[in-house]
Amino acid sequence: MKTHFYTQDIINICDNKHLTVDEIFLYISEKYPSAWKSSIYRNVEELASEWMLKKVVGASKKTYFEKSKAPHIHLVDEITGDIIDMDITSIPDFQLPKWFTANNYDIKIFWQFTK
Repeated sequence: MKTHFYTQDIINICDNKHLTVDEIFLYISEKYPSAWKSSIYRNVEELASEWMLKKVVGASKKTYFEKSKAPHIHLVDEITGDIIDMDITSIPDFQLPKWFTANNYDIKIFWQFTK
């Protein structure tokens, strides 16, 4: 990867958050005013291709990024676009067949949250 001095900042910003490239750019540009959005976009896409960030397509096909972490499910509010993580182990008896090895997965449940 062509490393930029703010790559680690991007990873840190995305820790436990679901952020768009625009949102990541706002965080980065506060610290590095000379950063370009196109450079941030390329970095984020490359980090996702190297599994350092996870790409999540949410409501209305909007793309979010998060720091890769333990396997989890995304609950996506169809109205607000909010994304909530849910531990996959909270689903009783969730098991893949013994003959199946998952390298990666992306489970999303689209719903309307009630508060």
